Amino acid sequence: MKYWEDLVGAPDHRFGPLVFGGDLLDRLLDLMGEKHPVHDDDAFARALDRSRRIVPGGFIHSITSGWVVQHGSPAAVVGLRTLAWDFVRPLYPDTPFWFTTRTGRSVEIDDRLGLVESTRRVHDDNDRTYAIGRMSVVVLRRAAAVALTPGPDPAAPGPATEPARAATAPARTSERTER
Repeated sequence: MKYWEDLVGAPDHRFGPLVFGGDLLDRLLDLMGEKHPVHDDDAFARALDRSRRIVPGGFIHSITSGWVVQHGSPAAVVGLRTLAWDFVRPLYPDTPFWFTTRTGRSVEIDDRLGLVESTRRVHDDNDRTYAIGRMSVVVLRRAAAVALTPGPDPAAPGPATEPARAATAPARTSERTER
């Protein structure tokens, strides 16, 4: 898990290639009800000077965000403050693409939270841009995460109620692992 301090001044990250397959697009269009013809109908899209139907912008944001969490590392995001995308050229189903994430400004909000502004650029293998997303997210700070770690349960049996067990029980340790 990454915290605000880990994202301040973080290097750019490049991910890919990803492919938003036509079958996945069909399933998500059905699930979400996103049935605008430019996304669902090749003939309609061709009439608009597209070579075929295009992937909806919201799906581009979703798949790139999910990819970061699964293949990068999740961040302790508390909330999304702002989000804006510019769609420069259409992304077609079954077309490989890459994306980069760059951290811009980072600001402390208080001792628990920080704000991170980042830019995500979706592009092809020749570095031609499909879309640019700008996000501002509120992220938990490391010290606040430690404070959220549950302490001992006051209702749990302890030395006063089980002296023999407490005296003979092996010491317990726990390791915190990062994904």
